[in-house]
Amino acid sequence: MGQEDDDIDLYSEITLNLWQGGTGQYETTYQGQKRLPAMNDPKPFDVVVSLNSYALPVGWLVKELRFGFADGPLAPEIIEEIEHVAEWAYLEWKKGRRVLVRCEAGLNRSGLVIGLILMQDGMSAKEAIALIRKKRSHHALSNKEFENHLLGWG
Repeated sequence: MGQEDDDIDLYSEITLNLWQGGTGQYETTYQGQKRLPAMNDPKPFDVVVSLNSYALPVGWLVKELRFGFADGPLAPEIIEEIEHVAEWAYLEWKKGRRVLVRCEAGLNRSGLVIGLILMQDGMSAKEAIALIRKKRSHHALSNKEFENHLLGWG
């Protein structure tokens, strides 16, 4: 469930099988990781969208789409690609797959994509933003450009 303080879980389930999260300390190229994923490791997710370009690839037998972008102002061509990423993740989620959308802290970039997914499923922007903040953190979508993009999407 969402956190009201700064102690945020690495991943939060926003709605059934749709997760929002960050990248763990040892899951980045600049930190390395303790060991490489193995074929028989548990698979908590079927699909992962990685929005942090420093995130290490996910393990075996997990679909991954990687599209790193900055947590800042976005050019129109980047927004268009983000919407394609969200559409792909939405289609995977609607197939019943467990989908994780992750960025670095798991708040803004992942919140933008999760918001777009929820809105493709019929939720209003205000409902999507409120749900993300309730389930993930009140700090989610603190990037006002991302929040405004959701509010103006459609």
